[in-house]
Amino acid sequence: MKNFWKKIFPYVMFGTAWVLILATFLLEERITERLSIVLFMLGGVLLGFGAVGIALSRIRMSPEQQKEYERGEHDERNVAIREKAAMSSWYWTLYMLWAAFMAVEIFVGVMWGVAIAVVIVLHCTFYMVNIHRWNKKL
Repeated sequence: MKNFWKKIFPYVMFGTAWVLILATFLLEERITERLSIVLFMLGGVLLGFGAVGIALSRIRMSPEQQKEYERGEHDERNVAIREKAAMSSWYWTLYMLWAAFMAVEIFVGVMWGVAIAVVIVLHCTFYMVNIHRWNKKL
């Protein structure tokens, strides 16, 4: 049963996302602007997670490739690289998070959604850059 939910859950998220987005369009005049933003945001998050889950479920690997992948995931060197990159990314993005939250406090409006989305994307970018950087150093 657990495997069934693992397979079906990305499709449920994907479908729920489209329902939320469609409901926001259909109820545009009847709901408040904040509720509309929340519904769009939840729909976007679920759409992203659902699409990635569906894409990852479609990837097929041979047993040899799976063993190599698992070995690489638990390799001490790769774990150390991810830990160093995560720590370095946190320090870099700490200042950006502070700036975004200050902007939210000052502007309080549509700007907050854009600012937080940009910060999250930049955080992920810094994380990947730091993984690459530490991979060269170790």
